Amino acid sequence: MSLERKFKIFYTLIILLCLSSICYAFFVEYILGYKPCILCKYQRVPYILALIIGLIGFVKPLNKRVIFFIFLTFLISMTLSGYHVGVEQEIYQSIFNCSDNNLSILEKSKLLENLSVINPDCRNVNFAVFGVSLATINFILSFVISLVSYYLYYNAKN
Repeated sequence: MSLERKFKIFYTLIILLCLSSICYAFFVEYILGYKPCILCKYQRVPYILALIIGLIGFVKPLNKRVIFFIFLTFLISMTLSGYHVGVEQEIYQSIFNCSDNNLSILEKSKLLENLSVINPDCRNVNFAVFGVSLATINFILSFVISLVSYYLYYNAKN
């Protein structure tokens, strides 16, 4: 199998993974009704970026820079999700505002208005697959894709 064909398969898998991950995140949020915390929302950004990069890579499969950007994108994704897992496990405090202080509002109308926009706390795992949080799954996926793209980067011709 040619190197170009292997890279096209890799980019196809990246595109499918990104599309399915983004669709699944929206399914959990809008169909199942689980509101994501701010870190969950931030973890979607690298997948959207990787989707765009994957489409570029599919068109130009032997461009070594595209593979590098896939590596870099999933390294960022791994860092974000690893940070989120650390917050979930209470290894450290979040630097982001992961919860709201809407209960300190004394006016009834303002309190009711603000209750609809409360962000879930990043430490709480509201949704899990086989007992594993989505942040942990994202960390594992990002780690594996980072390794594969690093390997492909060093085996690319140009």
